[in-house]
Amino acid sequence: MMGIGAVYGGPELAGAPIDKAIRMFGKARGPVQKGESGALDIVFHVPGSLLKPEFTGVRTAKFSRKERKLMLQIAVPEEQVHSPDVHWLLDAIREAVRLAGPRFERAGIEYPEKEHLSLVDRIQREVLK
Repeated sequence: MMGIGAVYGGPELAGAPIDKAIRMFGKARGPVQKGESGALDIVFHVPGSLLKPEFTGVRTAKFSRKERKLMLQIAVPEEQVHSPDVHWLLDAIREAVRLAGPRFERAGIEYPEKEHLSLVDRIQREVLK
């Protein structure tokens, strides 16, 4: 299971190109299915007039052993807000998927990295068709 969401740093971002791109990823992903192995909750942090991410790149966040889920946060650079590069966004998701592996391994939870990466490939095919 992989969820994709966003934290927007201002109301002006509703309907912005970055918002549309992230929503498009969620739709292309398809329905979220619960599984027994490591799940991901990927959250883009989009800078706006009220808030800006206090980090750069991709980082791990909340981990729930009970839910077998890891939240990963992706800081969106300012230049991606109004003309997002879909390839950059997909590469950031791939980086998050790879970053999650060691955390699940330390917890002794099976992690389907190849399945998550295949899902990102499917999203890319769907979005770029």
